[in-house]
Amino acid sequence: MESFRIWKLLPADPAAGSLAQACGIAPLIAQILLNRGVRRAEDARAFLRPTLSTLSDPFRLPQMAEAVAAIRQAVRAGRLVLVFGDSDVDGISAATLVSEAITRLGGRVAVRLSNRLADGYGFPPSRIARVARSGIGLVILVDCGTNQADEIEALSRQGIPTVVLDHHVPSGRAARPAALVNPHVGDGAGFGLCSTGLAVKLIQALSPGDRDALERSLDVAALGTLADYSPLAGDNRVLVTEGLARLLESRRPGLRHLCDAVGISSAQPDQVLKRLVPRLNACGRLGGARPVWRALTATSEADATRASVLLEEAHATTKSLHRQVMTDAYSQVSRLHFRDHQVLVVGRRGWPAGLMGPLASALVQQYARPVVALALDERVGVGSGRAPEPFNLFEALRSCERMLLRYGGHARACGLTLASGDFEAFRAQINQYAQAAPLPDHGRRTLLIDADARVSDLSHALVEQMDALKPFGIGNPKPTVLLRGVTIRAGEGGGAWIEDGGYRLRIRGKLPPGESTGAYDVVVAPTLINAEPAATVCDLRARPGDESSRRAGESLPAVSA
Repeated sequence: MESFRIWKLLPADPAAGSLAQACGIAPLIAQILLNRGVRRAEDARAFLRPTLSTLSDPFRLPQMAEAVAAIRQAVRAGRLVLVFGDSDVDGISAATLVSEAITRLGGRVAVRLSNRLADGYGFPPSRIARVARSGIGLVILVDCGTNQADEIEALSRQGIPTVVLDHHVPSGRAARPAALVNPHVGDGAGFGLCSTGLAVKLIQALSPGDRDALERSLDVAALGTLADYSPLAGDNRVLVTEGLARLLESRRPGLRHLCDAVGISSAQPDQVLKRLVPRLNACGRLGGARPVWRALTATSEADATRASVLLEEAHATTKSLHRQVMTDAYSQVSRLHFRDHQVLVVGRRGWPAGLMGPLASALVQQYARPVVALALDERVGVGSGRAPEPFNLFEALRSCERMLLRYGGHARACGLTLASGDFEAFRAQINQYAQAAPLPDHGRRTLLIDADARVSDLSHALVEQMDALKPFGIGNPKPTVLLRGVTIRAGEGGGAWIEDGGYRLRIRGKLPPGESTGAYDVVVAPTLINAEPAATVCDLRARPGDESSRRAGESLPAVSA
């Protein structure tokens, strides 16, 4: 277990007592909710019991009313509606839900997905003439379109209105479709929703009161929300909680078959992200994402099986290619002087463009720095960037926009295209921007701790309340507590216990080497194991002396054992 350099105990909030009393929960649970930004009693009750009835009003989203009007008009007129989605899991999930919603209204719908290798990100200009010849009466762009003003204007000149459902940050000249449903436009309503979440809000708006239509969307909604690493708060928390409960028993044969094939035994966020999402993303990374669409919309076991085989083959191919690309990237990074390269920019001719996102993510995890990875050819470099907090990658790219052919995304993840000849100039300029920007604290990993506690506090009732905070993930990490001055005892059968003043708690995880003597400060994540309170050790340190005077909110430095 790698120790964290800094422990930071979040300050005790004086509002915890009143929130606990208003909601009938333990003060420690109230403190955790306050740490997650949940301050009002009604919001806390909704957080602890997320249900469909707590979903927000879809018409609070910007231009949702205009989107509904445009779709209903096209359906009434019998016009063919084209739903065009991006090729990642969020885009395909959103396209699935939007097309199904229009079909339920009695509309005629066609679905197309992007091919990033052939056309790059977003709706390709080369499709405009084809769309005009096809008699399409409305185009709905999902998970793209916000920054495609030229393409939307060209469609409008052909008499074809456009609706955009997208969560990417606007940049450059604003697109003016018939409706732009984007949380970054307007008063911030729906902020944090990915495109799949926006598709669910569209279903709410198109079919108010139709609970069955909403419930049919939840398995795919959970999948897309998790795959896009959206914060598990607000509507996202409802969609993931309700959707995960339906995933293993999905009405979609393709999803059931995939869950069985990858061995998902319990629908937990980490299992979905580690086992299911990579297989669904693989086809899009290689070009055509149609097998993913077939997997989500298959109506027979035979179709589901065929789609699953294609996804597994694509996943095997991407894994092999990813290993090769990672070897090349490590070699490039080893030649960079980290003092001058706060942002790691890597690129090579021949790299598959579809693997630049996973490459950037892997390098961020390894080096804790912002990363931009580019697949180069003779003309252009196409790639992706990822960034840990607090670095804003979108703003960094905005500072370089004069040399970028296109870019888009948000603070943590972006896509970009530049001329291959500008590679070194781009590397220099984005690192010049980084010199004055907030950066991750390299080499000083920080463990945020929700609260101080005693072993006696971690009763069955309290840990059961803590379990009600699930699902854990982005925006809602597993709660952690600091237990000061405890002893650690080995138990029979390889288990171990934390003891404090006559109380003890079963623990798991790596323990101190050799015979444990003396007192420790231990950060744990409490949980229930076999219906009994227990905890996973996040980090521990030998206690050299009395540290009881440390104040909440203070950074606790490393202590040598």
